[in-house]
Formats: sequence, structure tokens, C-alpha cells
Amino acid sequence: MSPITVLILLSVFYVLAGACNAGFNKYIVSQKAFGRKFSHSWFLNLVMFVGESMGIPVYYVLFKKKENKKEKEENGELATEDKPEEEAEEEKKPEINRFLLAIPAFTDTCSTGLANIGLILLPASIYQMLKGSLIIMTFLMSKFIVKNKHTLDHYIAIPISTLGVILVGVSAYLTAEDKEGEDNNSSSASQTLLGIVLMLIAMFILSIQFIFDEYFMRKYSIHPLVNIGWQGIFGFFMNLILCGIFYFTKCGSYSENEKVPYFVENMCTGDDKNVWRPENIVFALRQYVENGTLTVLVPITIIFMSSFNILGVSITKYGSATTRSVTDNVRSFLVWLWFLLPFNQEDLIETFSVLQLFGFLCITAGAFIYNGMFKLEERKIRRRKKIQLDLIEGIDEEKIVTSNRETTNE
Repeated sequence: MSPITVLILLSVFYVLAGACNAGFNKYIVSQKAFGRKFSHSWFLNLVMFVGESMGIPVYYVLFKKKENKKEKEENGELATEDKPEEEAEEEKKPEINRFLLAIPAFTDTCSTGLANIGLILLPASIYQMLKGSLIIMTFLMSKFIVKNKHTLDHYIAIPISTLGVILVGVSAYLTAEDKEGEDNNSSSASQTLLGIVLMLIAMFILSIQFIFDEYFMRKYSIHPLVNIGWQGIFGFFMNLILCGIFYFTKCGSYSENEKVPYFVENMCTGDDKNVWRPENIVFALRQYVENGTLTVLVPITIIFMSSFNILGVSITKYGSATTRSVTDNVRSFLVWLWFLLPFNQEDLIETFSVLQLFGFLCITAGAFIYNGMFKLEERKIRRRKKIQLDLIEGIDEEKIVTSNRETTNE
């Protein structure tokens, strides 16, 4: 099988796994048991980190044979060959202290927890498209904190992506405002606005994680799958501790007819006794056992999450980060298309919006330009060189003509 065929297959499965992961997560938070929706953002975090931790066993299954071969080469059992330059540089890097990976795991815990609340409050397509703001946040962190150099492509892409995020956000707010008076369980305009704000904060925190990931991958020798796996392990135990703390922290207890405050209703989870907590893992497990759909969907989501991460790393390895970015935008489109179809449950069906379409196109165009799809910086440099060469040739021709004239006059 040719490398291009492998890359195409990886990209197709990556898009499908990512779309299914986002879609099933939305189905999960819309399920009901004991009279309550399954609105457990931090429990979903636990599920996500279980999926990420699968990176370590997958790494040992796929790469153990290669490592054994390297060991034999070092022991002189096999003839050694000249190693590629990148591989040689990687071997010179020191081994990373695994506990350092707890830092990006903590930022991932915070960002994904807030993003999961955003998923509960927002339509699935809006939630997915607002992830496009990650490029903007990463650019700002890279520009003003890390002080990295940026190309023309980056400076053109960021305003376009920003416009796209604004259009998607405005589209979500206006749609929610139109539906607010309807009795179809749709998110209110205020809930949508809160969800958008939480998503933007989540993407900002996630950009901090990306900065740490980039730093650790440059400085230390660590395979991306091992990186993801250890972050999954640390993140799982961090979330487990957080869920324990949140369970013993009450947001309030209310009677059946008493109105629950806005902030408590949207940021906390209520149980069948109308006791509200930031997270109620005990009630989440009760709902999980009670609702057969949840019992099936949660393990499937773990499989899709681990597949999504593994396929993403493979695409970066066999293709490039640009390829991964392009396929990720296809995933957003599939999620949107999925929830536009009429076979979904009534409260999940989305309304087509031209404003959202333009926003999506801007976010996609910004991602393509940012990742060097059109190579605007290279084209500018080539054009400048061509102009310089034309000027030099023009000067040389002028010198030849002048020289010929002088010779003729003589």
C-alpha cells in the first residue's frame, strides 16, 4: 500500500472518529435518567482521559518491535546503518521526567471541563466550530509569551479566523434568541452566551497546554503517543480528585417548586433530590446504570476518543500538522451536517444558518492559511527575488547597451 493511500485512509478514519466522538458526547449529555439530563461535564472528562491513556499500550504494541531492533543494533547483533538526521537528533535529547507531563494534563483538565459545560449549553456544531478559536489563542500565546517568530501566513490567517469565530458566535446567539420562546428545550440566548464565553476561556487554557507540549517535545525525547498516554493517566487521577471535592461541595439544595439560580443551574449538576453540586459522580454512575443508552455510548466514546488521538498522531507522522488541521475542519462540517438531519431527537436538531456557514468558511480558510496551505510567505519571497533578478538583468542589459555605444563611438 502506497504512503499516499495510507495517509488518505488515516485521514478518513480520523474525521469519522472525531465526528462520532463529538456527536456521541452530545447524545450523552442529552440523555435523561431519574428525571435529569446527564449534564456531568467532569465525569465526561474522566471518560476522555481514559481514552487518552490508551496511547501508552498502543505505543508499546506498535513500536516495541522497532525498539528491540534498535537495541540489537546497539549490541552489534545487526549491522548498523546511518541513521536519519532527525532520528539522530531525537536520540541526543534527554529523557523526560514523566511527572512534568502533569502540567499539560492539569491545563487539559481545566480546559476540557469548561468545554464540556459549553457542550451542554451549546449546539454540537457551534461547540465544534468554536474550537477554531484555538488557533487565535495559540497565536497570541506564541506571539506575546513565547516570543516566536511568525510569517505572513499567520498574520493574514488570524483576522480571518477571528471574523469566523465572531460570526459563528453571533449566529448561535441569534438562533437561540429566536427559539427562546418555543417549547422545544432549546438553549436560551443567555445560556448560549455563557457557553460561548466558556468555550473561549477553555480554548485559551488549551493554548497554554499546547505551548507546554511544544516545549517538552522540542527539549525532551518522547513519542507523541507516550505524551498523550501519560497526560491521560495524570488527567484521570486529577479529575478523580476533583470529582471527589466537587461531590462534597454543594451549590445549593432547593424544593421542587423553588427556582434554581441561573449560575447554579448552568454551572452545577442537580440530582433527583434537587441537590446541586459542581459534579455529582455518584448520581452520574446511577444514571449511567439506569439508562441503557448511556451504558452503551460511554464505552463507545472511549474507543472513539483513543482512536481519534492515535490517528491524529499517525497523520502528523505520515503527513504533516497541516494535513491534520485540514481534516479536523472536515470533522466540524460533518458534525454540523449530522445534527441538521431530521432523524436526530427533537432537542438536538439544528437550524441551518447562512451566518454560521460564512463563519465556518472563515474559520476553515484561516486554518488553511495559518498552516501554510497557500504558502503566502514563500510566494512573497519568490516574487521579491524575481523582481530583484529582473532589476539586475535590466541593469546588466543597460550596461551592455552603454558599452556597445561607447565602442561604436570609438
